[in-house]
Amino acid sequence: MRYHYPEYAVDWSPDLMATCRDIGQRLLADVGLRVPHEGFVDAIRGQAGVRVCGDRVRLSRQLTDQHFDAFIQRNRERLLQRQSQAAPEWSIACDGFSIAVVDIESDTVREATCQDLRELIRLVHSLGMGGSYPCCPQDVPPLMRSLATFRICWEESDRIRPFDYLDIRQTPYLFEMHRVMEQPFVINVNIPHCMTVSPHDLDVFLRWYPVWARNRDQIAWYSICDYAMIGINRPLSATGSVATYLAQSFGTHVLFQLFDPEIEMAPRLLAGMPVDLQTMGWSWGSPRMHLYQFLNERALPALCGLSPDEYRPTYAFMCTSSCAVDARSGLEKMATGLTAALQGARTFGGAGNLAVDDLFSGVQLLLDVEIFEYIRELVGGFYPHPDLMDTEGLYELIREVAEGQAEFYSHPDTAAKVRHLMPVSKRRPAEKLRSWMLHHRNLKDRLREEALERIAAEPAYELDPAKRQELARIYAAAERELVA
Repeated sequence: MRYHYPEYAVDWSPDLMATCRDIGQRLLADVGLRVPHEGFVDAIRGQAGVRVCGDRVRLSRQLTDQHFDAFIQRNRERLLQRQSQAAPEWSIACDGFSIAVVDIESDTVREATCQDLRELIRLVHSLGMGGSYPCCPQDVPPLMRSLATFRICWEESDRIRPFDYLDIRQTPYLFEMHRVMEQPFVINVNIPHCMTVSPHDLDVFLRWYPVWARNRDQIAWYSICDYAMIGINRPLSATGSVATYLAQSFGTHVLFQLFDPEIEMAPRLLAGMPVDLQTMGWSWGSPRMHLYQFLNERALPALCGLSPDEYRPTYAFMCTSSCAVDARSGLEKMATGLTAALQGARTFGGAGNLAVDDLFSGVQLLLDVEIFEYIRELVGGFYPHPDLMDTEGLYELIREVAEGQAEFYSHPDTAAKVRHLMPVSKRRPAEKLRSWMLHHRNLKDRLREEALERIAAEPAYELDPAKRQELARIYAAAERELVA
């Protein structure tokens, strides 16, 4: 039996990617990257293929060809290996990064607190999940917020990832916290404006580069952060987005290679993500999210000269722009998750996020887990348990019921097969109207009660006392220095 699935009418061809690469390299040679940092520019000035004009750094075609080709060579083998990998097991993780939360008890939106972060981590743990930090506490002074996030995540969890900071003054304390936790401190580099490298991030880089030179295990280089807001910080077309990435993200990658060839600051390459040009914001949950995910995942292989015959999304992003736990959030998260799952994705993320990622909700987290389970059961319907078509003992079963010896619902055969063939969600009982009218509790009510129960019942994570004490000491030192 053959089934028809829609095929995308677009894809990256070698010729199309070559055209985008040519545009990107012409921009690097003719316009150059704006690098408003004299110290960094001085370190690469005078190298072959580098031409400095004020704070503009222009890179010759010959130079960028060398670095582009080297990057492609390094990544081609990795991509080929990934194509041969089997599909992963089903999994779901929370995202976060939010500055506000939906209060579980009152259902109102408010700024996130340290206590919220602790409780939400416990809720995530109770579900056997991990992921990114749910929220960033706003009930401490601004310069302490990232420090509080790292400290609480490490005190409360071994599988929730703290990440990000905003000010170079925070970095000495964050570096010490990473050292205590035996984790490398991450250096980020942002592209805040078209063809411009963040001078603040270059300050941070130069501050910590000598530490990396002495002990490379203590510092890690992260990818170059360059948001693909098509029509806002790059052209609206997929080709325009890719050409811009090939200029500014890959160009920044080349700058760091020129500074030190051992630094692998990974570039990004994206065809874009949906935005709403009326509000000038992300359009998470857009019906075309799947199209951009397809184009994004196919871009790097095309740059490396590969055209995989099979497309299987690496990630199902359950996303929404809704600012409430409502019908819209359920609709958008179900649609984005289900589409990716039917295309082969098994790794899910975005659980708990609302309003793109400005808002986190414990109730939405549980709803997203329920949506995930629903999708997994739906896909599982294509591969049912063999019991569904079993005929062994069937005659005897029907005869026993027909003769009044048993009922189907209480027969041992039903009890043995029900979990395989007819799983039922405790959160979504198939309730008759008459019984529901006695209590009027809906799914959101059940999830709110479950969230509170889980937070209260989940045992506290126990970090090594010496590490906990060190984190507290570093945090106190930062408070004395950073808080006026």
